[in-house]
Order: sequence, then C-alpha cells, then structure tokens
Amino acid sequence: MERDLLFREAQRLVDEAAPQILAVSRDIFTHPELAFHEEHAAALLEQTVTAQGFAARRGEGELHTALRAEHAPAAGNLNIAFISEYDALPVGHACGHNLIAASGVYAALIFDRMAKNYNLPANSIFLGTPAEEGGGGKIKMLDAGMFDGVDYAMMIHPCDSTMVEDWSLAGQTLTFRFHGRSAHCAASPWLGANALAAATETVNMVNAWRSQFKDYSRVFPNITHGGEATNVIPDFAELKYNVRSDDVNYHKELVAIVERCARCAADAFGVTVETSRTFAYAPVANSPVLEQYMGEAFRLLGETVIPRYRDHGIGSTDMGNVTQRLPAIHGHLYLASENTHTVAFREAAGINGIVLTKLDGTAKGGIVVAIAQELRVPVKFVGVGEGINDLKPFDAKEFTADLF
Repeated sequence: MERDLLFREAQRLVDEAAPQILAVSRDIFTHPELAFHEEHAAALLEQTVTAQGFAARRGEGELHTALRAEHAPAAGNLNIAFISEYDALPVGHACGHNLIAASGVYAALIFDRMAKNYNLPANSIFLGTPAEEGGGGKIKMLDAGMFDGVDYAMMIHPCDSTMVEDWSLAGQTLTFRFHGRSAHCAASPWLGANALAAATETVNMVNAWRSQFKDYSRVFPNITHGGEATNVIPDFAELKYNVRSDDVNYHKELVAIVERCARCAADAFGVTVETSRTFAYAPVANSPVLEQYMGEAFRLLGETVIPRYRDHGIGSTDMGNVTQRLPAIHGHLYLASENTHTVAFREAAGINGIVLTKLDGTAKGGIVVAIAQELRVPVKFVGVGEGINDLKPFDAKEFTADLF
C-alpha cells in the first residue's frame, strides 16, 4: 500500500479529531495534578479510549492512575504502544505533559482506526503513564507487567527543537534525614547534637568532590528542612540530592560518594542519618529504526529535524527505562524556544489562542471554526504564505467572506 495514501489518511483523521485533541490538552492543562495523584487526567483519558471501543484497565495500588487500553487485538500482529504522560509540576504543566497526554491518546485511537480500515498487521495499545516527574511511573509499570507484550513503544515530547535522536542522564533523588538532639543555642548549646550542621557539612564534602567528578555529572542539593527556631539547635534536618550521570555505572559511583559523605557528616556531629532513594532513571537509548521512521514523518509534516547534540537540554526521564527494555523512542517536537520546567514553557504549553497557518485557494481553514467553538479561545493570526512574516491578524469578516 502506498505510504502517501496512508499519510494523507492520517492527516485527514488528525484534522477531523483536532477539536477533541485540543480539548483534552486544554482540560488537562487547566487541571494540573502531581505524580500519582492524576485522578482527573486518568479518568478523562480512560473515558476517551473506552468511548472508541477500547477495553481499559487501571494499575493497582500506587499505579491506580496508570492505564492500559486495547481494542480487539488480533493474535500474531505487532503490538504498537502509544504513550501519554499527564502529571504536572508544582508550577503546573511546565513540561507540556498535557500535550503529551492528548497526542498519545489520539495517536493510539487514530492508528487503531487506520490499522483496522487498511488491514495493517498491527494492534494499537494506549499506555497512560503517571508520575514521570520523579516518581518513576513507567519503571513501576514495567515491573508490574503493564508493558508486557509490547513490541514497539513511542511518545513525543514538546521541546525547543524537533529531534528524533535523544540522550539523557541516569537520574535519581537521594533523601537524607538527620536526627540529633535539640538544645537552647545560648543557654546550653553543648548539650545539643546539631542535625542541620550534619546536613550542611554533607553539602560541603560533596562540593569538595566536584573537581573530580566526570563530565556530564549533575549533583545538586536541597535542604528541605533545617529546624523550627533560630534559638534552638535543630534536632532534625532533611537534605535531598538529585544525582545524574550519562553513564549508568558511574551514576552508581556518584550515589555511593554522596551517601558516604552523609554518613561521615552524621558521625562527625554525633547524629544519625536515614537514607532513601527513588527509582533510578536510565539513559534513553532510542531504537534506530524508530528514529528513522519518526524523522521521515516529521519531515513530511514540514518540520526541520536537527541532530541531538550532548549539551542540548539534557535531563532524565523514565522513558529511558522503557528504551532499555524494548524498542522504543522518545522524540521531540518543537513547541517554543523556552526551556522546559519554566513558567514561560508552561504558558507555551497552554492554549490561549489559535493561529491558522495555511489559508489559500485549496485550504480554506473551515476546521478553525469548530476548534474555536470547542475551546472557546480566539483565532489570533492567519498565515497567507510559508514564512513567519506571512502571518497577519485574523479578521473574522474577511475570513467568512472568503470561506463562502
């Protein structure tokens, strides 16, 4: 079957579903929920897929907002999983997970429709994955068997560039809870065991190591609790470290260094320390085959695909663990020139207006009416050419006259 035919049909189905896609994105954007508390988003996505005949099941326990959905899978077909993320940051959807949620669920729905209409030897699976922001949701879903039987998995992340290659850092958060003994800081400070001093000395010792850390090591502290009053020796302090490296084995060495510093500082100040770790995020290792196909798809859509160089916005993601277990891809699609995890990127990930990018004799842009009505946002600009300078303010009367 001709690839161009499939591409045109996919475009038609995406355009047809555009109001619903944007409505899902906007709904999740306006209801931000933190890791493992994505009740609204999970219910919305479950309702979206079951309305199209998919059978959905939730995860258990902590994974109650995780979701796997399939529609009459045929034995012997390839199982293609489309992944959504939907947890927010404390500042809202500053990583664009609302866009990942909407694009993932409708990619699964549209691919399912095309696979059945054209007898493609593939089953569409939707995977709703919670808690990417530090909770390791995909890691827990892998361990719980929610990825079982998947042959290929893919997702797209909004970014400041369009890229199919990816690399990320192994990452983990360490938490140290120091327990000491309180005392009045003026009357009898010698009776205390200073938990805060142990925490700050841990930071000092780790900082002394920095000149010997390998390149692409990222080790950052945050003292999240340091006492209740300025006149009392703190009997409790909490210190968190975010530890990352581009090498899985060296990441383990970094974790060991930080933990050793915490134990030494606790011993030096006569306090005790409890240590805990989050799940370790693995580096992304995209499937070269999927990189090739995704790159071709982006270029067909007119996107400029650039190589992923090592200093380009490196971070960590639990999608890395998926790519280490099965052929998968974590692609990036241009959204805005801002960095993720910022208020500016959050504003870019929201929807406060519509730009109709192509309006000519063959593309009248009538779909914009349905989208504007569905989302209740204005059309702000219209494109009459191919470049950014061809955008002009939208005029409703002129548009209506040209449409008819």
